[in-house]
Amino acid sequence: MNSEYVVRLDGEVDPEQVGVKTARLTELAREGVQVPEGFAVTAAAYREFVRDARLGPAIAQAIRRYRSGRDLIVAAAEIRSAFRDAPMSPVVADNILKAYAALGGEGADVAVRCSPVSAPDVGQEEVFLHLSTGEDVLAACRRCFASLYGAVAVGNREAEGIDHLAVAMPVTVQRMIRTDLGGSGNARGESTFVRVRASWGLGGPTADADQYSVHPGSRPMIVTHRGAKLTKTVYGDPCGTRVVRTTPEERSTLVLSDEDLHRLADWSVAADKHFRRPTTIDWAKDGCSGELSVIEVRPGVSPTMRIRAYGRSALVPQPIAD
Repeated sequence: MNSEYVVRLDGEVDPEQVGVKTARLTELAREGVQVPEGFAVTAAAYREFVRDARLGPAIAQAIRRYRSGRDLIVAAAEIRSAFRDAPMSPVVADNILKAYAALGGEGADVAVRCSPVSAPDVGQEEVFLHLSTGEDVLAACRRCFASLYGAVAVGNREAEGIDHLAVAMPVTVQRMIRTDLGGSGNARGESTFVRVRASWGLGGPTADADQYSVHPGSRPMIVTHRGAKLTKTVYGDPCGTRVVRTTPEERSTLVLSDEDLHRLADWSVAADKHFRRPTTIDWAKDGCSGELSVIEVRPGVSPTMRIRAYGRSALVPQPIAD
């Protein structure tokens, strides 16, 4: 399936083509850490899309207007609008659809995420969840391409003197982990322990999450603190997400088993050793299969991320449903 425009996440990859976040995940997968099956839409695919849709002049014109005094937010929005209206390059679309078919094709749930190549391109990245048609996957890829022209990213490149026409935004497409039926959280090494946070559902504020301290050595030790876990985020019907109250059983039950915790601790240690620096892994537990997977590896604080499910923002305040 590998080509100039699409690369599977199970072998050697080039960070300049698949983005830093995706490259990290692929490296950990080679270390034996479980990562959701998927593929990367490469930087070359982005550039082919821009060339085929003739977006270069529109980008250059909007940037000139900004430098002449136009509001940055307006100029950036103009570029993103041009991206979203442009048809996907046929050759790129064909490669993406073939790769999606290899994951199960129409009806197979996937997540689509931005994977920036460099720090100045990190802004308000978009993540699209629970997509189940080829058309939706292509649309999400276009939206990820367009996110390269968020106001923050454009301002960062302007400040650093980076050519806007020389950058690219790879995209990651992976099988959907049903965390709405399971749980999610993060894990990070701290001294001789690994700290783990866990919540039911798609994640969100962790103030009332379960918290664990795990010693992954030859004499395993686990210290647990059960959080209140009063609410969780799940998929809405027919679109978006919603916050619901957890059940009494969920509030009284720990999200993770001892076996889960040992596995996450081992993965955290493996990540720290591999990248030779403290890292945080974001994990997800599928409520259908019970399987754990790592969905992101990040050294330090993660950027702001806009999550979308079925194309609707998940960060719009919504009432809690009983």
